Amino acid sequence: MKKNILCSLFLLFASSHSWALSEIELTGELDATASVWNLPTGQRGNSAFAVPSLFLDLNAPLKDDNLMVLSFEGSEEKTSSAERFDVKVREAYLDVVSIFQGMYALRFGLIPQTWQEAQYETWTYRFLGQDAWAMTEKWKYQSYSDLGMSFMSELPQDMGEWAFTFSNGEGAEEKEGGPHKEAALFARLTMWSPWTVSLNYVRGNYDKYGEDVGLKERIQAMVTYEKADEWLAGLEYLAAKDPADALRDLKMAEGVDVTALSGEAVSGQAASFFTIIRTGPKAEVMLRYDYLNAVTGEDGKDLQTVIASLGYQVTEDIKAALAVDHTRYGSDFAPGARDRSKVELAAQVLF
Repeated sequence: MKKNILCSLFLLFASSHSWALSEIELTGELDATASVWNLPTGQRGNSAFAVPSLFLDLNAPLKDDNLMVLSFEGSEEKTSSAERFDVKVREAYLDVVSIFQGMYALRFGLIPQTWQEAQYETWTYRFLGQDAWAMTEKWKYQSYSDLGMSFMSELPQDMGEWAFTFSNGEGAEEKEGGPHKEAALFARLTMWSPWTVSLNYVRGNYDKYGEDVGLKERIQAMVTYEKADEWLAGLEYLAAKDPADALRDLKMAEGVDVTALSGEAVSGQAASFFTIIRTGPKAEVMLRYDYLNAVTGEDGKDLQTVIASLGYQVTEDIKAALAVDHTRYGSDFAPGARDRSKVELAAQVLF
């Protein structure tokens, strides 16, 4: 009897709020891969199955066009937990537009980095795994999200958009370690369509390493050209400055060896070029080249990655790709760093 009463109350509650629940948008993405490694070691020919990423996104419209967003990510690529597959909050923020007139928004909470969010609007091959992530994320020069607030607006005369972000600077997976914060200024210029130019400047400070060498700085630029339904090309540049000890402690730049530079500040440079060529109504070819010079002025601290992929849109919500990638390390990159390559079959499922 008690069970029936509880069920009735639940149904009454659900029906009375169905109008609100119907407004909530629930979407997600599942990435799955099967790979065969080609390494100059005894592991040559080893195969592996993986789920690089799983996303679950909830968008809840509020009154007066405000919006609440909650996003979860489960990834085998995470290294912050002993669990092989760990699910964590990726985004949790509120967009407030009702207090403004025109195209303005104030976002606060666990917010996506504006640069990363804009990149993944263009770059759709993240599902291949970490080697195919946006280069600032895959080399840990910038986490995807952080606790903070951001003010966003359109530029005048339809020139594009801009955003100013103020955040902890620790990333989503680290607790606030001190009083220093991080500021970022982003702009995306679209008035030269089909050309798009994106610029980003980030400045912060690591509390742990002292004022003299604690500066954290990012200068980022990306130019893309898209011919609708035919091809897309992009070129990205990154200049970074960090304490050498931060590169070591945070395992940035694929664990480059900076032991001899402890206590100093180091600069790094990186570039990425990619193109996606549509070869049929459902098929496309993707080529990408990444270059990282993790410590400028030091010989042998560089790496290069080349990825080639043949993608096929199986259905509107399922995409498959056969990819080959190869990474070559400089002669003095890090002890034990060896060239690697693999052949991979990947699938992306949107729901």
